[in-house]
Amino acid sequence: MASEKFMILDPAYRKLQKLKELVIEENASSKISAEIDEVIDLLKARYDYCEGITSDPSKDLQQLMHSTFHHQWQNDHAEGKLSRVPSTMMMSGKLEAQFLRSLTSLCNAERVLELGLFTGCTALAFAEGIPEDGKVVSCELDPYIADLARSFLDKTSCGKKVEIMKGPAKSSLEILAKKKEQFDIIFIDADKKGYITYYKTIWDLGLLAPKGTILVDNVLFHGDPYSKEGRTGEIGQSIINFNEMVRKDDRVHKIMVPIRDGLMIIRRKEDVDRQK
Repeated sequence: MASEKFMILDPAYRKLQKLKELVIEENASSKISAEIDEVIDLLKARYDYCEGITSDPSKDLQQLMHSTFHHQWQNDHAEGKLSRVPSTMMMSGKLEAQFLRSLTSLCNAERVLELGLFTGCTALAFAEGIPEDGKVVSCELDPYIADLARSFLDKTSCGKKVEIMKGPAKSSLEILAKKKEQFDIIFIDADKKGYITYYKTIWDLGLLAPKGTILVDNVLFHGDPYSKEGRTGEIGQSIINFNEMVRKDDRVHKIMVPIRDGLMIIRRKEDVDRQK
């Protein structure tokens, strides 16, 4: 099940694994080891249960995920097409992809901007949640991955709704602003060190449409913001700094959802406060 792959993001799971090793080293009671195993199994079972209840992705999205998992990434790296071998965990899984698709539909979004494309899983989920004449603009730094994503999306019925912009995300934001474009949903999932810059640029350039929503992925990055492990170093600290900046931003209403590696939902306060 998917939990086997994603549970490593949870520091509680990592601590339990270490505790299990310690029990073996200290030759502690087998009952303690069994209890630890039960807790680990419960953590996995909760994730698998949520994913099992969730509606299955479309056949197109399932195929795109399959293609991503089975792509020959090592060969691409060896041939010099990629500077490093990407982790397939960069791709949104079933649970988060379906969550984002539902949010898109709930918001009645027609135009979506995505910072960080990878192979197109989230882009396709967004595309499936918008009308036939809607548009998803996805920004991707790596030209090879952008082309690969294009090839995957072109095999789907909704892929035609996705426009891919190559190059640094901030430059793409500036280009879109010059065209006076605005978006109902803006999804931030590019390099984590740039989150603060992207967030400020979105507001400064007026890219968020009236009643629009900003979604930010990986805001619980490997547990660093709350576990204080400092496991991911500079990247983890960048996420902590971003989260704190948004917390102090009095213009917006925000909610952090503990789905997978954390998702932040940000809206203008006046769009949420209906009492006035």
